[in-house]
Amino acid sequence: MSKKVQMRSLSGMSGIKPESSPEPQQPTTKPRRVKKEPLVTVNIKITKPQKTWLTATASDVRENNDTPVSPSDRVYPQHLIGVAIDLLKNSDVNWGEVLSVEDLREQLKL
Repeated sequence: MSKKVQMRSLSGMSGIKPESSPEPQQPTTKPRRVKKEPLVTVNIKITKPQKTWLTATASDVRENNDTPVSPSDRVYPQHLIGVAIDLLKNSDVNWGEVLSVEDLREQLKL
């Protein structure tokens, strides 16, 4: 027959009862994950200088990082286009007056 050795804390052996301290409250809900919008493919035509600029600028942004960046956080030309869309959405353009790209350029003062 084997004996089981029971481990006790020093306070348990001394007869001293520990004061009950409130348990640190744990969050009752899990942190919410931010749902990302599903990505869709858009086929656009841009000029060669625009493509060159997008590629070079995205590369410059990636090179600004001193430490490696995870693939999901790297900047590529499509990310710059997404930011450009956000800029257009938040601009003071009167879309009811825009009849052409030239009208848009004028309102943006480009």
